[in-house]
Amino acid sequence: MNILDERIKPDSEKYIQNLIINRRDVQEHIIERLDLEYDKSIKFTKGLSYDNKMLPDIKILRKNEILALIECKGPKINVTDYVRGIGQLFQYEHFFENNITENKTDKYSPDFKTIYLYPDEVTYKINIKNFKYPKTTILLPINLQNFSLSEFSVEQRKKFSTVGEGLIGISKYYFRDNRMFELYALIKYLKSNFSNSNKQLSRTYLENNLMQKIKVINNGNWRNAFISLSIMNIINKKNNLNKFGEKISQLNYYEFCSMVFYDYIRPYIEEIFPILIKNNNIGLSELIMQIKKKYDGKDVLFLTQAGRRYASSWLNIFRDDFGFIDFAPRRTNRIINYNPLDISKDQLEKNIIKYTKANSYLKIINTL
Repeated sequence: MNILDERIKPDSEKYIQNLIINRRDVQEHIIERLDLEYDKSIKFTKGLSYDNKMLPDIKILRKNEILALIECKGPKINVTDYVRGIGQLFQYEHFFENNITENKTDKYSPDFKTIYLYPDEVTYKINIKNFKYPKTTILLPINLQNFSLSEFSVEQRKKFSTVGEGLIGISKYYFRDNRMFELYALIKYLKSNFSNSNKQLSRTYLENNLMQKIKVINNGNWRNAFISLSIMNIINKKNNLNKFGEKISQLNYYEFCSMVFYDYIRPYIEEIFPILIKNNNIGLSELIMQIKKKYDGKDVLFLTQAGRRYASSWLNIFRDDFGFIDFAPRRTNRIINYNPLDISKDQLEKNIIKYTKANSYLKIINTL
């Protein structure tokens, strides 16, 4: 980042604002979420004084047309701050509805949006479903590991609706009944067969007709793979790779796994693996109970829910993709090959190469 002040703390609102102003990749992610094409006429600037001296954090302009006003928050936000931000968004919508601008040359796009942008972790620190938002508002959590953004849709909000009550959130990312090499296979298939990201693809058709031909473990469960890649901001609303997905498609499988580890799934591993270190032969029910005990008996989203199904998926990923552990199907006598939480990125990738069980599937994937 060229002009980002390194003295600004990454957990501050100012840091998020500077990311948007200074990083083109972040800007491209935002523009894509507005269903627009990024071009040089689009500018991201600090908002100036509007009515009642209100200052939007960021204004997005295309020439003199206001595409969106952005309200930013940092990860340390509390409920009061969050609600205050919603109040700001309502005022931005009021400016749009009444054509109130900061100068005489600006005008609003008919498709004007207000954007609430904050780090991923806010989505599970605060039950953000139980608030009223302006009709123009898009919620855009940002992944501070790779700076990608994915819209927090109404459907996703439903999954988080009881967070803080009977449910604990540690991550917004969803992985179940898939292996990482299956997500990788979908990425490579889309890259090889649909290079035009603007082409609308039928997910149902792909799932039922084309993807079934890829003989992997869960080749009847491509729906979950599409869901995971969408939440990871690798595919767009048209079910095709976005620009970030195009970049990810250039990684080899071992680099892909490493990226997923650090950018998306580490919170789950930090919950599970210390328990396996203490008792590598622990049963799934006992593993789930120990995780829930840490949270006063509450379920952990995408980890202890659905009986043993999520936990089983994670252990299969640990074995087949990363090679953290090894065990026979439906057996609990596990071997720990290495601890991923105390090694470098380079060591992680070397261990994945050494222990992964995905190589036979990669031969198929590499022909896509």
